[in-house]
Amino acid sequence: MTAKNIILFITDQWRWDTLNQPGHPCKLPHLQAFRDEATNHVNAFTSVPLCTPARGSLFTGKWPHQTGTMDNVQGSSFYPQGKLHPSHKTYMERLQEAGYDVSFIGKWHLGAGTLSDRGIDAQLSDGGSEPLIPANDLEFATPRKTPFYGTITKGTHMDEKRVMAGIEKLESLSASGKPFCLIVSLPGPHFPHHVPAEWVGMYDDLPDDYMPENFVPQFTEAGKPQAQGAHYWPCQDTRGLDQQDWRRTAQHYFGFCSFIDDLFGRFRREMTALGLDETTSLAFTADHGEMLGAHGWFDKGPFFYEEVMRIPMLIREAGQGAGAVNAGFVGFRDLFPTLLAESDAAGLLTPEEAGRSFDATAHDHATYGYDAYQGRQFKFRGIREARYKYAWSPHDLEELYDLETDPQERINRAEDPALKAEKARLKTRLFDWMQAEGDALAFGGYHLPVGSYIDGRPAQEQHDHQQHLNPALKQ
Repeated sequence: MTAKNIILFITDQWRWDTLNQPGHPCKLPHLQAFRDEATNHVNAFTSVPLCTPARGSLFTGKWPHQTGTMDNVQGSSFYPQGKLHPSHKTYMERLQEAGYDVSFIGKWHLGAGTLSDRGIDAQLSDGGSEPLIPANDLEFATPRKTPFYGTITKGTHMDEKRVMAGIEKLESLSASGKPFCLIVSLPGPHFPHHVPAEWVGMYDDLPDDYMPENFVPQFTEAGKPQAQGAHYWPCQDTRGLDQQDWRRTAQHYFGFCSFIDDLFGRFRREMTALGLDETTSLAFTADHGEMLGAHGWFDKGPFFYEEVMRIPMLIREAGQGAGAVNAGFVGFRDLFPTLLAESDAAGLLTPEEAGRSFDATAHDHATYGYDAYQGRQFKFRGIREARYKYAWSPHDLEELYDLETDPQERINRAEDPALKAEKARLKTRLFDWMQAEGDALAFGGYHLPVGSYIDGRPAQEQHDHQQHLNPALKQ
């Protein structure tokens, strides 16, 4: 059987509800059209709501604690020279060894230059020789409040350049006669929410009092873990935002999604024009979500709220003609085994990996973790079923939410006697998974205090990440 092509179109920080919540204000005509010809995995969850560890799990199929990529690397992170160690082979390398042409365009976030080091063609990518966010000549309207919102009035957004490069690469790959794997990885709609004016203007009709249903002033919720009691990056402190700031932030975020939706539509049309629909599997997803005011937070953090954990996951198999819905629970790290199995490249998978493809599983739960952020230590593990969600930490409060009665996750019921049996059951199930995956947290031991640094500095100290910026990123 001839191996089929694989295309992954991945975004950063894209909320599940924009594509799946009926009546959502976000306008996504091209992705909605794609949903009608693809399989919509409506219960897809990230491995960890943080870029580097999530992407490490995607591209290797391993959990962050198994690769060591448990914190963000590059840029102004605590680990500016960090990387996914070359001993952990990626699926792209395995495909290349099997005779595929492999190209990667855009955000890698697993070590500057390390895609090129692995022999992967990398363009407009921090995995090659270029910074993720190069200096450009964009001009902005006022008011502008970076990173929350900024309306671009002149210049070409880098994500547009990346998709155009993806279309150009698609043309050359389709003409090569070899099976190929193409990954188009966009930094958007991750902040800074710098968005072309026409897409921001699409949301001028947002209500003046627009706010998420579960907004509360930051750090005012009772019964939450200590880790949720402080911000750990300047943009995460939202106490200075007024209601109009939140509305403008949502307007720009939704505009960013609509802008990328249009770019995806261009890419999808090019696939059809090149005659690739019958020979190519195409997936659209995101590494994690965005809080956008939920619980008073912007961006993400050391928590497992639905806004950051649940991700869009659309997969159109080669030749698929009609849309479908899969309600089984699926995980971000199992996406590549699924794509390889659907593309007749299953021979590259180990038996364990083959058993994790979406078609081979019918899970009723998802598991995930969180270890660190910008050098600070947070140890959390979680399990999510259809009704209940449980989170455990060796040095912080447990969390238990009844998503049937409290879909906004406002009331932590971990100490509720009425749910004592449910909590015990979920904890046992969680620890069974941790032990099976060789997770050291399951076996006891000392752990640094919540939010403290790996080098021993206390949580209240603020590390100066800017000192680690390399010259290319300081421009």
